[in-house]
Amino acid sequence: PGAAVVADAGAREGASKCPFSKENMAMEGAPTADGLLAGERYIAMNRFQVRDGSEAQFEQRWAQRKSTLLQLDGFRWFGLLRRVPPTGEAPDFEYPDDYSYVSFTIWETKKNFNSWRKGPAFKEAHGGGNIFSFVGMIVNGFMTSKGPPKPAFWRSMLMEKTSDEKPILRSGPGGRPDADGQQTLDPEVFVSMNRFTVAEGREQEFEQRWAKRESKLDGLPGFRYFQLMRRDQTPDDDVNYISMAVWDDRAAFDNWRNGDAFKKAHGGGGGAKAAHGAASPGASAGA
Repeated sequence: PGAAVVADAGAREGASKCPFSKENMAMEGAPTADGLLAGERYIAMNRFQVRDGSEAQFEQRWAQRKSTLLQLDGFRWFGLLRRVPPTGEAPDFEYPDDYSYVSFTIWETKKNFNSWRKGPAFKEAHGGGNIFSFVGMIVNGFMTSKGPPKPAFWRSMLMEKTSDEKPILRSGPGGRPDADGQQTLDPEVFVSMNRFTVAEGREQEFEQRWAKRESKLDGLPGFRYFQLMRRDQTPDDDVNYISMAVWDDRAAFDNWRNGDAFKKAHGGGGGAKAAHGAASPGASAGA
């Protein structure tokens, strides 16, 4: 269980709409037609644009909200991700899109996610029977300035976990009484993401590149886990794949990025632009 640090990266390959609408996705796992990889987890995200100066209050709302996620079937991990500039960039670095926080929940299957979304635990956590009550409270308050959050749904593949013993992060929503609304919370982990736009018809080729790569992550200091994510809806931002890695902290990520393992994995050190972040309240039962 744990909170996470936000990281987001922008790399693009090709362009097109994602063919994976929820209408043609199965409730359990992902389709393997045309050689596509089966999904191992289901991921729900909400992207928020938080007004400058309101970050601490926004985090406090999450840190003090009631949640029973850890008790639910199929729940694996939650993180509130706070976006931060890429390594080497100025503190006022601006991303092409301007969302500043992401709520990020990992489930065993889409069926588990839907069971939670339609059940009493969701209603309780989100302020009653209305599915958007909690989100509406934030949107209608002083904390956001550019409209409601944008949801995104994903299938997770090629998961890799460290073989080292790691302390379990157990704060979760409602688990940070130290959140005072004045100071942003200390991060619990660091997350890096690269985003890809893969042209229609080239998804299998793209996935196989990742499936056949020689991974050097397990055993690296600070590494926790990796996953490749495929969009489970028509994108609103042309991004249909994300590679995501979770690290103990930013220093561990930077050590990897500046080392030989990164250069070998990326053909000498070039590649996608990356964005990074720092995390707030989160919880997980192990990803």
